[in-house]
Amino acid sequence: MSSDDIDPASLFYNTSFNLHKVTPLNLNGSFASPSNLKSYSTRLTNVLRGDVLRGVRVADPTEADATSRTGNLNRVEFSVIQIPGSDRELEAIAAIFRFEKITYSAYLVRNSSPDAEAQIGASSSRRASLRSAATQTNQTNYYPLLLTRTPGWLQSRFIEFLTENFDCHVSNLRLPGGFIMSAVEQHLDRCLPPGSAIASLSKNIQLSLEPPQLPVKDGQDAQKPAKLQTLKTISMTFLRTDIPGMMHKGRELKSKEEEGGLREERGPFELALSLYAYEHMGMLIEKLKVQRATCGEFIMGVTADGSGKCKFFPPEPVADIERSTGSERPKSWDGLVRSLVELAT
Repeated sequence: MSSDDIDPASLFYNTSFNLHKVTPLNLNGSFASPSNLKSYSTRLTNVLRGDVLRGVRVADPTEADATSRTGNLNRVEFSVIQIPGSDRELEAIAAIFRFEKITYSAYLVRNSSPDAEAQIGASSSRRASLRSAATQTNQTNYYPLLLTRTPGWLQSRFIEFLTENFDCHVSNLRLPGGFIMSAVEQHLDRCLPPGSAIASLSKNIQLSLEPPQLPVKDGQDAQKPAKLQTLKTISMTFLRTDIPGMMHKGRELKSKEEEGGLREERGPFELALSLYAYEHMGMLIEKLKVQRATCGEFIMGVTADGSGKCKFFPPEPVADIERSTGSERPKSWDGLVRSLVELAT
């Protein structure tokens, strides 16, 4: 590796990504093959340089201002990486955009689940019947999650390149209600498993909640939901030293409800939070929407249109709870990425 080369895996963490969902990619062979990686790297480099666009040599004057900030494009490199910190072979295609003054990145994360590929393959076979015989010889590649860390103009050109070259559709990945809280619960469950005596949390938990919408008359005696003008966001911070106690209390509440024959969908942290907020603040947490969450594994939130954004933090060595030897091992951080892949599929 030369001195100016960048390890694509090193750009995955500590970077804010826009989240997108991608339908199966169709191309001749596997995208991960060396020949295809090299071919599409060259093709995208030429497109972004303005050398070739739909087979015609052009120059795009609208990108002159962007070029003054980034410098000229040196090259685009596609490569196969394993998501750092993943212990179950979570694979991605990295796209690294090397400009003179800055480097941008994007990742197409693969769904290697046989069940998912079978499900997507069934729908792909129905679409394939509409294609020509030559097109049907293409191989379907399953990379449903696209993470982009690029300016708007580059993101648009990259998505256009994907749709035109791989016969796919790319759209913003919207996070459903409860997804962010569920991700926090999974993080805490990995760091504080039931019965553990060692807390391995490296950061506090921070939540940003959106107050509920209230019915407001629109002038014709009809009511429509409207946001509060005085209270727009509720921010909460939970110290990492207090969270083990919350998880213990939440698990007790969940166990009692299940023993009483009730099926509780909420996790221990949300149960403890709901009890605290109601008793001390008079708030019903279930009426609020989680807009943003920060923990030792990620920062995740939604934009105004519901699209997701996420920053992943690198795994940190934690005490080996299982053997209690005092040795350290890296914590697997692939839970959220896998959840996003499943959501995008």
